[in-house]
Amino acid sequence: MGSIGSVFRWLAALIPVAYIGFFLWHFMGVGGNTAEGIVGIGLGPTVLGLSIVALLFLIGPLVKLLRVASGANRVPGASVKVGDDLPATEGFDADAAFARYMSKRGENPAVVEEAASAEPQRPQFGRKTG
Repeated sequence: MGSIGSVFRWLAALIPVAYIGFFLWHFMGVGGNTAEGIVGIGLGPTVLGLSIVALLFLIGPLVKLLRVASGANRVPGASVKVGDDLPATEGFDADAAFARYMSKRGENPAVVEEAASAEPQRPQFGRKTG
């Protein structure tokens, strides 16, 4: 079901591009298949705007295509199943890091005491007087 769904998503992403492309093809025919003809009948801004919108709709499929072609959508370890051995975290100990942080935080008792005894200041707005 995954491959059928992905093909359907690709086709769904290209539908707006094809729709706008049909309009651009139609306006080219109305304008005599030249840029001067399109501008001559007053469709220049319309064709330019449709082209920009079509390019915006193409960003998504182009990014998907580049990710498939480059292999950037394959994340190492993303296919780990339940029961598989997880890779080592390369010696990082979260509990030790947290304990080290807490010990350094409590080393300066003046800062802790000052923070506990200080009254919160009221915010002042406008012009300061005196």
